[in-house]
Amino acid sequence: MSTRTRLRWTLAGLLAFGCVASANAPALAQSPPPPGQVPSQVVIAVDNDDGGYRPSQKYAAVRARLVKGRALERLHDFLSFVRLPRKIWVVAAECNGGDDASPHYSPDNRAITLCYQFFNVAEKAADVVMAAAEKNPQVLPFPVTRDEFLWGLLGAVMLHESGHALFDVLDVPVFGREEDAADQFAILVALQLRPQLAEAAVKSYAYFWRVMRDPDSGGTKDGNPNQAFSDVHGTPSQRLYNTLCIAYGRAPAEFGKFVAAGWLPQQRAKGCAQEYAQLASAFAKTIQPFVDQKRMAAVEGVDWLSPNYGPAQPAAPPNSISKTSPKGAPSAPDPASAAGPRGKGA
Repeated sequence: MSTRTRLRWTLAGLLAFGCVASANAPALAQSPPPPGQVPSQVVIAVDNDDGGYRPSQKYAAVRARLVKGRALERLHDFLSFVRLPRKIWVVAAECNGGDDASPHYSPDNRAITLCYQFFNVAEKAADVVMAAAEKNPQVLPFPVTRDEFLWGLLGAVMLHESGHALFDVLDVPVFGREEDAADQFAILVALQLRPQLAEAAVKSYAYFWRVMRDPDSGGTKDGNPNQAFSDVHGTPSQRLYNTLCIAYGRAPAEFGKFVAAGWLPQQRAKGCAQEYAQLASAFAKTIQPFVDQKRMAAVEGVDWLSPNYGPAQPAAPPNSISKTSPKGAPSAPDPASAAGPRGKGA
């Protein structure tokens, strides 16, 4: 995602609408592996016993928090419900791109990289959200704690990057912008979890985009169009409204507070059930055939927001965590930033 660091408490957004695939998607490009015959294909890319968390002097405190919270282990365990035909590597690192570097997926080496820089932005956003709630508790449709906001946001972002990865390794056809489809995938999957976790992911993602600033006017400057609108991502406001529409379309009783509070306009809300149904149909045709139902049931039962997270399974599969980085794994921070030509950021 493009992490604009000028934060403010103002409407801004999420998820410009774009289909993962059409409701009448063609046959799958490949067939899913048989159940139970494929070991975990999500691998934490360990290098020199760093656990997958690359050293960083500048972001040592951020790295320590992610290690303590077992961020990569959560992502590894969560993705265990998908039977993948090829490996996906996960790693945390200080990324290229300066302070605006954000989590991204690189199809060149099939690696999801969680960038330390993003968590500084997330914590600044948490400061704004908490300050606003303290000043006026009614400003947020759903109450949220700081830890809940940060882990809910991290979970949504990791799901977004997982969407990019699955589109790649499963050869999922994407209509529209892939960034929009990855946003939709993230919220769609989050909504399948137990209500408490679904609410945490939706509200945290929405609150984050609400404090991010939209580009200035779309008018021309010196006769030239505003290039900020050429970005592959939607504006924060678009991403906010689309997040809320998907959630409301799936569960209007649970997320109706966003409509009542004016966060999701009534005019948009009227069509959200149809928008959700379209996404659910696309998911059923393209990704559902790869889902291991037993593992999905286990995933649904895990408290992914617990500060004392433990493995989703009694013991990790033998090849799930690499002791050294095999050929093809990112042994150093992936040079493709969120703005890079091959990196696909949240």
